[in-house]
Amino acid sequence: MARKKGYPYSHHDHGHPVIKKEHDSRTLGERVADSVARFGGSWPFIFIFLGVIAGWMFLNVVVLERMLDHQQFDPYPFIALNLMLSAMAGLQAPIIMMSQNRASARDEALAAHHYEESTKMDVLLVANTDLTQKVHDLAQQIHDLVAASKGN
Repeated sequence: MARKKGYPYSHHDHGHPVIKKEHDSRTLGERVADSVARFGGSWPFIFIFLGVIAGWMFLNVVVLERMLDHQQFDPYPFIALNLMLSAMAGLQAPIIMMSQNRASARDEALAAHHYEESTKMDVLLVANTDLTQKVHDLAQQIHDLVAASKGN
């Protein structure tokens, strides 16, 4: 997946060490949950899903009615279809929640890493400020010495 302008790490880019560590330590169930959530939240899934529903309705209303002497397998209002959709939603929701929990844990690990890095940067900034102050003080002493030697 290409990186978006302005975003150093895309959704599937595991280049950052913290994200790579989280990604590599997934269990089989977590990998399955991530895959299901990734596919279940995509346009291809939506179009396939709508196609299956339309196919189910067409099969029951037109094809099976003719084959079974005007007796549909799942007549309107498609109770069997509703049962399957409810069962699928009942299974899909916790899988998606597992994936969201994993994404939250990954984001938390990345935030903790960034916090550690910013703390290190704060320490370096204080050290740099101290050194800059010392250089300034030495420069001031040199300036005073040069001014004093010119006055003699």
